[in-house]
Amino acid sequence: MSRNSVMNDPARTKALIDKMTKAGVKYVQIEVPDMDGMLRGKITKPSKGLGDLGNAYCTILYGLSTQDDVMESKFSSFENGFPDLFTVPDLDSAIHQTWRPEFASVVCDMVDPANGELCPMSPRTVLRKAIDKAEAAGFDVRCAVEYETYIMHADNDLIKQGRHYDLPMLSRTMNAYSLTRIVDIEEIMREYHSRMASVGIEIDAFHCELGYGQVEFALSHAPALEMADRAARAKLYFKQLCIEHGLVATFMSKWRIGDTGTGAHIHLSLWKDGKPAFSTGKAGGMSTVGRQFAAGMMDVMPELTAIYNPVINSYRRRSSLQWCPENASWAEDNRTAALRAITGPKPEGVRIETRQPGGDMNPYLCIAACILSGLHGIENGLEPLSYATGNAGNDPRFRKLPRNLRDATRMFKESEKVQELFGSDFVGQYALTRDTECDLYEQWVAENVTEWELRRYFDTI
Repeated sequence: MSRNSVMNDPARTKALIDKMTKAGVKYVQIEVPDMDGMLRGKITKPSKGLGDLGNAYCTILYGLSTQDDVMESKFSSFENGFPDLFTVPDLDSAIHQTWRPEFASVVCDMVDPANGELCPMSPRTVLRKAIDKAEAAGFDVRCAVEYETYIMHADNDLIKQGRHYDLPMLSRTMNAYSLTRIVDIEEIMREYHSRMASVGIEIDAFHCELGYGQVEFALSHAPALEMADRAARAKLYFKQLCIEHGLVATFMSKWRIGDTGTGAHIHLSLWKDGKPAFSTGKAGGMSTVGRQFAAGMMDVMPELTAIYNPVINSYRRRSSLQWCPENASWAEDNRTAALRAITGPKPEGVRIETRQPGGDMNPYLCIAACILSGLHGIENGLEPLSYATGNAGNDPRFRKLPRNLRDATRMFKESEKVQELFGSDFVGQYALTRDTECDLYEQWVAENVTEWELRRYFDTI
């Protein structure tokens, strides 16, 4: 459910602090999603971490890259002094980290002290507004996320030297669904399942994927905001668990050419009056609401690609031959399409799987993009094209998706539909962060002689 009031009930806050303290909690890990979906935070005492307006964050939080390059904007700059935002914990997200008995953690919304309102740049605020819009239309949104990742043995020296490909992979073979390989990851898998279950994050399945050291874990479905929190935490906690075991996990969309890409698929359905709104009431087929929702998603999908595929590396995964969509298509139970319509085996299982995002996605923004674009289809009574068949990437009826971040960002910020769905302030701030990412990459290319140039010209010119 979306937050109706910014602040928490003081009595509820006190009861939670007392409960955590009695359980032995001495520290609270504050978790705040940034523009790239990473959880940034502080460690503080329970009364401060679980209390309203207890912690300040600089507004530059939403102007930092994954490498903390600073991006000035009207929102946060030298001119305005980089003012503070303050945390309001979502008490529903508070958990006791049983594997760290003295620690609890809580996901926080960010509030502007100037007006007491939720910060419009926060990805969590963006998702809250999308959920509000769905609820106003009479719908509840449920989602599930599947993450793929590569695991290898850590070696800090190799990583510092840029020799990432010399890191030993966790397994010697690359078979998908392999029960032989599962032995290699069994210890991590069992501990991860146990940790996540202890904090209410249920893992539906964990299996080997089609790559050396590649695995997939699927989260059980939940309400949209809760799922975004679960997804962000699941990724962070998995990376932390790997570190504890001398391993490292990467969620790059394409960590090495020749290896299978890394996806993060979102399964989404709408519910109305406790019933699945995408279902026709029987297995097979998609309701009018479901079809309109899919049509809306496809209508704005190219313009929203900068959200679904947010960094330079995201676009190296773009190939329907490796089950990553190349166009804004849909098809029934077809993994080459951007939207996979799943119409069975039970009516309540009818849903749409969004296959465009990679492991580098921001779950808050991607789920918000799905909701807002889908509602756009319902509001305007859009009707989708018939399902693609065969390799959906070869179907000329569907619009092609951008092939690089620069083009995707240009389409994002120039789209009137995107401006209407997300608001001009957020669109401007998000586009700034993506354009800066492109600028930094192009600057690096301009300042370095690449391996391609050396191999091509060193002896031949």
